Amino acid sequence: MSAGRDHSTRAGERRLLQRNAVATHVYLSGRTQRPRRFKASNLSALGVFIEGADTGLETGQVVNLVFPVPVAGIVRLHRKKAVVAHVSARGAGLMMQGRLRRPRQA
Repeated sequence: MSAGRDHSTRAGERRLLQRNAVATHVYLSGRTQRPRRFKASNLSALGVFIEGADTGLETGQVVNLVFPVPVAGIVRLHRKKAVVAHVSARGAGLMMQGRLRRPRQA
């Protein structure tokens, strides 16, 4: 993921960071929901799109995300909180909560 503005030419683009097309899975749970597995795509440090027609999510809802990431043969779990920004027939756009880690200056 690269830090900086996304200089795309699409009209109405509001993303602060470039999104990366990914094909990975994420486990998502809400306050009263059991974790469910979804396909995640269009990932950046500030947001992710969850694919699926029946996500059961509502705009404004706070959810917990768990991304399993394999590192040197070990699966590490990355946990984030996110807010549902929008829901469509294709899935849901989530905006990550919490602080963004900035790269160290040399």
